[in-house]
Amino acid sequence: MNTIHHLNRREFLALSSITAGALWLGRPAANAAAVAGVVPDWIAPGKLRWVWALWEPIDLYTRGGHGAGVGDGRATGRWVRRWYERMHSDEILDKLAAAGVNVVTTHFYKGFGLKAEDAEMKRAADFTKRAHARGIRVFGYHQFSTVIYETMLDEVPHLADWIQRNADGSKRTYGSATWRWSACPIHDEFIAYLRRVMSRCLLDADMDGVEFDGTSYDCHCDSCQAAFRRYLAAHNPNPRERFGLPHFNHVRIPSQWAAKDPIWQEWIRFRVDLMGRRLRELRDFTHRTKPGAAFVTYEDCPALWRKDRTRLLPDNGDFLDLAVAESHDMPQVLDRELVTKVRHLKEGTAIGRVALSTDWLRSAKGSITLPSDPKPVELDMAECLACGGHMLTATWALRSGDKRDGSAFFEQPAFYEAIKRYMGFNRAHESLYANSQPCANVWVYHSLWSLAFDHRTAYNSVLGFEQALLGRIAYRVAKEPHLAKLGARDVLIVASQTCLSNRECEAIRAAAERGCGVIITGLSGECDENFRQRERSPLPALAAKPNVRYFEKCPGRISQPAGEGERGLRPAMPARTPDILKAVLEVAKEGFAAELEGGDRKQPLMFVDIYRVSGAHVAHVVYYGDGSPENFRLRVGKWLLCGKPTLYSPHLAAPVPLQPEADGSLALPPFGRYCAVKF
Repeated sequence: MNTIHHLNRREFLALSSITAGALWLGRPAANAAAVAGVVPDWIAPGKLRWVWALWEPIDLYTRGGHGAGVGDGRATGRWVRRWYERMHSDEILDKLAAAGVNVVTTHFYKGFGLKAEDAEMKRAADFTKRAHARGIRVFGYHQFSTVIYETMLDEVPHLADWIQRNADGSKRTYGSATWRWSACPIHDEFIAYLRRVMSRCLLDADMDGVEFDGTSYDCHCDSCQAAFRRYLAAHNPNPRERFGLPHFNHVRIPSQWAAKDPIWQEWIRFRVDLMGRRLRELRDFTHRTKPGAAFVTYEDCPALWRKDRTRLLPDNGDFLDLAVAESHDMPQVLDRELVTKVRHLKEGTAIGRVALSTDWLRSAKGSITLPSDPKPVELDMAECLACGGHMLTATWALRSGDKRDGSAFFEQPAFYEAIKRYMGFNRAHESLYANSQPCANVWVYHSLWSLAFDHRTAYNSVLGFEQALLGRIAYRVAKEPHLAKLGARDVLIVASQTCLSNRECEAIRAAAERGCGVIITGLSGECDENFRQRERSPLPALAAKPNVRYFEKCPGRISQPAGEGERGLRPAMPARTPDILKAVLEVAKEGFAAELEGGDRKQPLMFVDIYRVSGAHVAHVVYYGDGSPENFRLRVGKWLLCGKPTLYSPHLAAPVPLQPEADGSLALPPFGRYCAVKF
């Protein structure tokens, strides 16, 4: 079953039953109605505890001379193989199981090819068998786009035909690693090859899911040029009014990013469409090949550390079962500002998926590093729990750190105790997260095309509002489908979302008519979804309503560092935080689902959230400061109270009953870094 043989074009086409499901790809959409797919029932809030277990085979470290999994990056060191082999050992699996881990991701396919990676795939299959014996599920890491031509050419002599091209016709590579070409998802033969790899992962290796990394696409090849022109024609039958063109016969993919160029805008939509279709196909293939297996890949959450990316993936969860949220936002206080991955977890909640957060600790210089003490890793796990029980993750656990003795980072006593404390707590108290549904009644609107086309304005404004709310008022992320559900108890924040469609503007107006409190700032609605200016935005006129507040200048906008050396956006507490909190309070007719009092007025170093679980409600609090949290009070909306409050914490030996004060608030006893209060 594992036999590898040379495949020619005819064999590849015979194997490929994939269609991308659209006429713009140049063929009928046979069987276009794909099975929607149901998320496997074992993927649920509060149930999953995960560690990274080597995404890359040792050959990648050796070939590249560097390894992300190796603390000091010296992947060519003679000690590295000893570390690599030990990470596959029964000893390590036993320690992970004892700590409470029940899911890992290990290497399977990095792009060397089925033939070149055969031995490491067999190693991964053996690792999976032994992990299963300990109750640990295993995802097989798959690289979506990059291929190592130095070995893949043995199997696919015409590999160059699959490769993404830059505007000048040169091959796209993985940064400076010119030996890693980037394959183009428009090619059926390439997708068919990925399906062969997935089959081996799910059936031969008996893995529990496929985890795709590297979902990148920005190709100017002839196939993409032709498909893009077909897409333009299909979606814009009368092009002159918007594009100034009678037809698209000679249009080419823009070589430069230009947010107000209508061709560039349609190129972004084309990319989202193509990637969404391909990933849905692969998800469907996963479910058909092995019912109950998971398809795991990235959600399209903001990469704050990058300023060279725009929208690539769909703004919903229908293309994945488990949403990977990668960031450089491992929780900490950096330069006196709170860094948190909460916004990435909330993105998963907004699209209805459990998130697998793989976050890195950012240094003051902008690089990434491993933590020097357990505090960041405890906060990291606490945030997973506090956002409703997303997958509890420890991306750092099996990395080597700066040791060269074959040990894993989590084997250091202080870090092992931290992972045992939080994973053990989660395992013992899964009911605190079972079937959790968000209850926060303050919503921060994420407009799809505002964030795609005017990211630095739109997201910088969203970022400030979220930062102001974090430690004071529970909030959630709103997408367009949420707008129709908002009522008199809710508050909607529309923070400089410049590119809003007529439908979005009408939905915001209708929410205000239903009594929803609305805060509108800056140039929200100044442009339509194609970044074209309106004669006037319809939103500021809503300010005449008593439940609406309008700020001409956005109080959430953050002053970002200037200079060529700076990358992306950095979270910071906006200077006008008092204005934000005052406005939110004024339009919240029934108060807040959860509110926290105490801490520093400017930077409280706290996070609060609240969820409905089976038969109860649970408020979650995270403390980012040093020492013990003191003099904090929790308030919960009267419409949510349904039982006697009890506080649970991984830092306390037993649950603590709480007694409400006369005003209904709860004084929180010292609880360590995280607590859950069940009502």
